[in-house]
Amino acid sequence: MTKPFRNVALRRTRRLVAAGLALAAACAAPAHAQFNHGPFVLEVHALNGGVYWLTGGAANTGFIVGDQGVVVIDAQMSADNARAQLATIAKVTPKPVNTLVITHSDPDHIGGAPAYPADTVIFAHENARSQIQAAAADPNGPPVSRATYRALLNDLPGHTVGATETVTLNGVRVVLGHVAPAHSSADLFVYLPDQKVVFAGDIITTNFGQYPIIHYDTGGSSLGWIAAVKAMLALDADTYVPGHGPIETRAMLQVRLRDAEQRREQIKALVNQNKSLAEVKATLPEEPTKLPFLSFVESTYMELTRGYPPAAAPWTNLRSK
Repeated sequence: MTKPFRNVALRRTRRLVAAGLALAAACAAPAHAQFNHGPFVLEVHALNGGVYWLTGGAANTGFIVGDQGVVVIDAQMSADNARAQLATIAKVTPKPVNTLVITHSDPDHIGGAPAYPADTVIFAHENARSQIQAAAADPNGPPVSRATYRALLNDLPGHTVGATETVTLNGVRVVLGHVAPAHSSADLFVYLPDQKVVFAGDIITTNFGQYPIIHYDTGGSSLGWIAAVKAMLALDADTYVPGHGPIETRAMLQVRLRDAEQRREQIKALVNQNKSLAEVKATLPEEPTKLPFLSFVESTYMELTRGYPPAAAPWTNLRSK
């Protein structure tokens, strides 16, 4: 294992504070990335073999109780939220939290990292580093998001993952998976082979509509999303914990994959007919969403007409673009 890194390398690039930060205003209210308004109350759900997932925050998070300590998956949106997360975990086990895995750099998944103990070992995808730096420096980003990312600059990554890597954390076998840019270019899914559980981050979201959320301008790709989900379905797993919304079974995820593949082919056929984005959207209407991000049709159209997306400047894929 390379040198641990503190305050994670992740705070992804983009203006997405939106979901988390349209939530951003969530900092003021806490509107959670599930977009629930109200008191910040986390609820613990037990899975298999010392694995738990938490709901009630800006995003789903998880934790694994191992031999020497606790591995946490994602850090909530703010330091206050992370402290509530840590206090909730302490009610389940007295073992110390000593490891944090970040699934991607959206603020609602990494913003709480500074609240973790200074010796916490933090894992993230290697693209997270540039995303944190770019988002912190972006003069056009929302002020709340800039502050969030700047707070994450103190300690940039010491352990980053480029491709899929298997590690043992607190005696627990953990696969940190990166197949292709999917939701963003800094995605990791966390597979626990002994417990048959996958924490998917925002590669899977189950309460934001039928189709995935692809952040094109931070390197996300519908084609990569399909590859990543196929890889997760190839695992010996029974439970898929999304970044937002209720957990998904294998059968449910297979349906989600089928729907996305079919919709992508429909978009591609229209692009090949030289249809404009407006024409594609009129032909393939999508369920309205409150999210300030590009829709699946919009992001896929951009991918097919502009090329496989680069990981560009932070948070530029808002609808306001």
